[in-house]
Amino acid sequence: MSSGTLPPTSVSIDSVYNGPIHCGNGGYISGLLAAFIEGDAEIRINAAFPVETPLQVKPNDEGISVYRDDKLLGSARSIQLDLAIPTPPNLASAAAASQRFDFIHASDPRGCYVCSPLRSEENGLRVFCGPLSEVVAPEPSIDWPTEIEKNLVATVWRPSDKCCNNEGNIDNIYVWSALDCPGAYAIKAAEADAGLQLLGTCSGSIKTPLKPNEDYVISSWKISPNSGRKRFMGVAIHDCAGELMACAKQIWFDMGSTLPG
Repeated sequence: MSSGTLPPTSVSIDSVYNGPIHCGNGGYISGLLAAFIEGDAEIRINAAFPVETPLQVKPNDEGISVYRDDKLLGSARSIQLDLAIPTPPNLASAAAASQRFDFIHASDPRGCYVCSPLRSEENGLRVFCGPLSEVVAPEPSIDWPTEIEKNLVATVWRPSDKCCNNEGNIDNIYVWSALDCPGAYAIKAAEADAGLQLLGTCSGSIKTPLKPNEDYVISSWKISPNSGRKRFMGVAIHDCAGELMACAKQIWFDMGSTLPG
């Protein structure tokens, strides 16, 4: 879609697609905005996207921006994603990792749309990433060089036909959603004392449409050392034969013990 000819429009996020309480899930937001961009996209989330609220989408010089009244909430632009991706774990290792899942996104009573075990397939994606192996804390002077570009968490995801588009494939918005939370779980696996994480930037690429009722391996790793509150993570979705289906490069912000707002 050409941003230069995009007329102003509006979007609203149904409350089922929450991340933090009363706010849209970061991956769902990314998929919502990426739908206005052809090909790979970079999504920047500047502020919380409230659910059940009309939001204005306006073209800008690079893509689109989303506002609530005069407040900029986020933007999307076209990119070519360049991301080195580790060899994915096999299906058995990913399934074993999911058994070590420890739920962390629970500010809403239902939990997060993507990773809550309190939800059924009717109202959640049930992406349960757990550590692939025990992560040993390094010496204080070393910023985990052995954990960079190494898969830290994984799971097996089997999307249901509830997520299909008119072509019978998993709608891209749900693929973007599934790419979200694994990054936060990888941060927690690497940093036992990590605070609450908010997704700030997500650059994504969907290589091949996903099919319903098939198993996919999702994994996440650390791309580079921390910079202040910033955490740099990669997430990938592979099929059982090891073919890359989708991937994302993320910047998360460690918020300590309290989410803003």
